[in-house]
Amino acid sequence: MNMVDRARHKRWIQDVLSINQRVGDVETLEKRRISEDASEIYSQLTILLDHSIDDIDAYVPRKLFEKMCKKTPEVETTTTVHGEIGIPSGSEIEQGEKSAVCHQKIIPVPKEILDMAAGFATDQIFQNIQNPQIMRIGISGRDPKRVMSELKHLPQTKKMFDVVIDIHASSYSSINDIECSIAAKVGMSASSTEKFHYHMKDSNFLILLEDINDRIELYKVGTKWWNLKRLQAIVSTSTFQKVYQRMAVDLEIRLDDHLLSWELFCMNVGEVLLSTCIQRQAVNVVKACCGHLLAIVLMARALKEVEDVRIWKDASHALGLQTPYQMEDKVLFNALAFIWERSGSAKSFIEYCALSMETEGIGKVHLIQRWIADTLIGTADEGEKIVGDLVNAFLLERLQNGEFVRMRDEIREVLLRMLRSETDPTFLRLGGGELTKPPNDEAWKEARWMDLSNNKLSELPDTPNCPQLRELSLQINPYLREIPPSFFERMHALQILNLSYTRINTLPPSLFKLGLLRDFFLRGCELLMQLPPEVGELKNLEVLNLEGTEILNLPMEVGKLMNLKCLIVSFYGYNQQDRKSGQSNTMVPQNVISNLVQLVELSMDVNPDDERWNVTVKHIVKEVCGLKQLKALKLYLPEVILLEEFIRDGTSSSTYLSLVQFRFIVGSYLKRIISRSPHEAAAKFEQQGRHLKYVNGENVPDDFKNALQHATALFVDRHSTVTSLSQFGIENMKKLEFCVLGECNEIQTVIDGAEICNRGDNKDVNGESVLGSLWYLCIYYMKSLSSILKGPILTDCLSSLKSLALHTCPQLVTIFNLDLLQNLNTLEELVVEDCPEIISLVNRGAHENLPSANFKWYLPRLKRISLHYMPKLVSISSGFRIAPKLEWMSFYGCWSLETLPIDEVSVNDLKLIIGDADWWSALKLTTSNSGFSQPHNLDSIFVPIQRNRDLTIQVAEIVTQHKALRQDTKPPQQQGSSDSLKATAVHAGTTSEEKQLYHPTPSLPPLPASYTNDHIKNYRFKIFGCKEIETIVEGDGITKGALQNLEYLCIYNLMELKSIWQGPVAVEACIN
Repeated sequence: MNMVDRARHKRWIQDVLSINQRVGDVETLEKRRISEDASEIYSQLTILLDHSIDDIDAYVPRKLFEKMCKKTPEVETTTTVHGEIGIPSGSEIEQGEKSAVCHQKIIPVPKEILDMAAGFATDQIFQNIQNPQIMRIGISGRDPKRVMSELKHLPQTKKMFDVVIDIHASSYSSINDIECSIAAKVGMSASSTEKFHYHMKDSNFLILLEDINDRIELYKVGTKWWNLKRLQAIVSTSTFQKVYQRMAVDLEIRLDDHLLSWELFCMNVGEVLLSTCIQRQAVNVVKACCGHLLAIVLMARALKEVEDVRIWKDASHALGLQTPYQMEDKVLFNALAFIWERSGSAKSFIEYCALSMETEGIGKVHLIQRWIADTLIGTADEGEKIVGDLVNAFLLERLQNGEFVRMRDEIREVLLRMLRSETDPTFLRLGGGELTKPPNDEAWKEARWMDLSNNKLSELPDTPNCPQLRELSLQINPYLREIPPSFFERMHALQILNLSYTRINTLPPSLFKLGLLRDFFLRGCELLMQLPPEVGELKNLEVLNLEGTEILNLPMEVGKLMNLKCLIVSFYGYNQQDRKSGQSNTMVPQNVISNLVQLVELSMDVNPDDERWNVTVKHIVKEVCGLKQLKALKLYLPEVILLEEFIRDGTSSSTYLSLVQFRFIVGSYLKRIISRSPHEAAAKFEQQGRHLKYVNGENVPDDFKNALQHATALFVDRHSTVTSLSQFGIENMKKLEFCVLGECNEIQTVIDGAEICNRGDNKDVNGESVLGSLWYLCIYYMKSLSSILKGPILTDCLSSLKSLALHTCPQLVTIFNLDLLQNLNTLEELVVEDCPEIISLVNRGAHENLPSANFKWYLPRLKRISLHYMPKLVSISSGFRIAPKLEWMSFYGCWSLETLPIDEVSVNDLKLIIGDADWWSALKLTTSNSGFSQPHNLDSIFVPIQRNRDLTIQVAEIVTQHKALRQDTKPPQQQGSSDSLKATAVHAGTTSEEKQLYHPTPSLPPLPASYTNDHIKNYRFKIFGCKEIETIVEGDGITKGALQNLEYLCIYNLMELKSIWQGPVAVEACIN
């Protein structure tokens, strides 16, 4: 709970307590009065919610809200994203729930959240235990033993109490039995009653009664022991519902109340939380909010629909930053700072509301007129959208049926402090300003926090005097090649240092004198090849991030970093020349990893061509097994036997099972100059939290199957023997959510129903769903694949699938049959490219005689269809009606598709059609009743493809522009601008691997805002296999300095290429 101004909330608390009393009175009256009274109380609660949402958790029990709302069933260990959590209908928070429809998917409450709730409950106990009026405390809800365990082992418990007694009370049926057991625990006889009572009365005691019998009258236990001069309490737990209403405890602590933070976050953040990798980051965000409900809602709204894991990590990191003032509401300040930094052009409107809006609110029309008068906007429609965005972000709230809006007092106060801190010399914000010179000496001296990121600095002062500096951000300065040797000499207080995406190749000696340095980031420093042994002097270092560097090896001294919790390193710089020059043959010295006993996250990227890793990884696996705190691990295991050793070893097995996140590449992996894997699929796979990539495999070892049981994502790349995904064992893929299959030449079908049914020992065939958790399936370059499913359709097969992509499968003839079609009720996106034998997406098969006039709609949630390079395609669905909610279609190279029956593929919600202009003009749109016709409204949503440009790039551009138009905003064109209050999906932290485009392009398109010159350091393009490309870059319209950060361009198999650059050459273009 956060009480920014306790006096200001005094009246509010009194109102809440008054309503509590009224609810108690209602419970004693006949049922016919409950509805009437509850309605009146509900209206009062709505007013209270408008006043201060962040006080709900402490003063209004969840049970009270449930009386005002539809009753929800008791939940043990799960949370429903679309479930009710007791927020009154019509409130702003409820609107978040309505927009977070997740098909009633149940999300388990993570263990970390349960631990957090137990911690909150323990804090609540200690806050009240010194109150002489509170002697008996009851704990109810899920897993109360967790609180008892924490309570017993806290150091302050032993300091506060002379006597701490733990009684398992479930076996005692009377008060006398309990008191006798307590007497025995303190070493006294039950027959010495008076002596025992005196001893207890003179003691500071804490009695813990676990799982107390519901027949026990708790208020009668220890009636003769109480002494107001002593610190005394009895804390009990019970599994019986409403037991404490009969036991008359002085305080009941409901653990479910302390889970409100998680439930509130779930229903506001929406469907993105169904991703397991996002769930892990969501836990960190919720924990970082420390139970602050207003911050919970703000962060959930800001992260809604954000799928980039890095942004989620940034969010949890931002919540833990130091604030510029000693302020109580640190969490809310950091939450609003996170939103502010990502608000783009909306900043001016947020600032206006904080500075100029009246406390009691303002008429919406009046506010918009003010904005127009101040030339912030041009039209009332623009103002309506901006107000809507601010309300959806929870920065404003609606009043009086939406006619008025206002900013909550808590948000206004923090924003005013934040805006003042913009000019506070101790908090220097100069990021993104295109600075070429560093700040003056006085600025360095006063600063406590300095942001110089995303600039054009090429030099730094020699020895700036920074006695107060705690955090220094220098990332994304591409011209910074050297740091003066004594630069850090006078920064003794520095705790966080970010040098990522600079061009430095060495680290200055003064850096290793930073004894308080806690977090050190060197991501994307590709010229940095050596980490000096002096790094071992950074004794307080907790985070060392070397992702994307060219480090040759780790020095032995890294093993001295005993406080290190996160180590991320990329080894990419070793080659034969290094071996000849005498470089170390050991990438990671033995016992370095095993010494890092506090390590929570370990990630090692290696060049698979580096032979040293084959030796190094063997001792790495053994040392990792001894890291008891490890929760996240990324490794390349070149031999399957290494995985077998990892799983089979008793100790490592427990380590493996305790991992919250693992990313393993298993098998002999060869680094390719050109990758065939679809870029989108590869990027999404890297974001999955528990993934296995099996490369160049033969057969399927049992230990790989065992590991697969705990994975949520699988990438099978160039497997040489398996003929179906089923051979990995359907029973081993119950948790599988994400799957990519590529270049497996023997695979003929994904799911072989006959093979599964023939396994006599398989218990999952009829009892459980087959790949029932899978939501993403991508298949590419499978030369023998003929069908997705063969044999009988199994229970709920692929029933959760949302995205299906098929690329370059020359023998594929069947995608859907009618039986499979009936399972795919969640499919939203279908992509089929370069599958030349497909005649129709749906094979009628045994249902050949089924009448086409079937009124049932299949694929009810399908919104997007892309069909490219399918020369034999003559029908979409073979007469079956599909996709009633279809929003856009893309066709190219489907020359045999001459008619499109619009009563089979719904056009009611269609907003975009992409295709070749000649094909579209010849296409006949038909209906079963009216014959040939072409409705004019479809012409208005058709966008033609240009034949001389790459198809993939064009489709992406068209869809982006279409979405921007639908949102009444322009597509991104300028650096750093964004009208969205959500975090951007791509930012400067993108790794080099993720920046590579694997699709061909005839001419480089204008870079989107997220990939402008100031953001991208090592942008790479790979162009291959494009038969019609004659030039790479068309010079017309290219401006000065264009593509100046482009460092790598690979061109392969372009038969018609005549020139690299056509037309006028822009000044300083492609200079790197």
